[in-house]
Amino acid sequence: MATTEQSSQQLTISAVVFEGVSVTDAMGRPASLAVIDQAGVVVAKGPAVAQAVWDASVEAYRNHLQGHGHLRALRNPAE
Repeated sequence: MATTEQSSQQLTISAVVFEGVSVTDAMGRPASLAVIDQAGVVVAKGPAVAQAVWDASVEAYRNHLQGHGHLRALRNPAE
């Protein structure tokens, strides 16, 4: 489980091969992922971010299994 620094609310981030990445709050309610820049501005949020995180994670793992773990896996959330 991950906890946010600004809140005592606990979040659960999970990944299942046939579901992708999901986030729930301490009460088990769905939450969403967001990308926040250094100024605190939300630049991307929602299911597209979760899908991009999943895709990049899977690609990085596949690269590792193929002996290409030194490659960087890049993904952009679709708007």
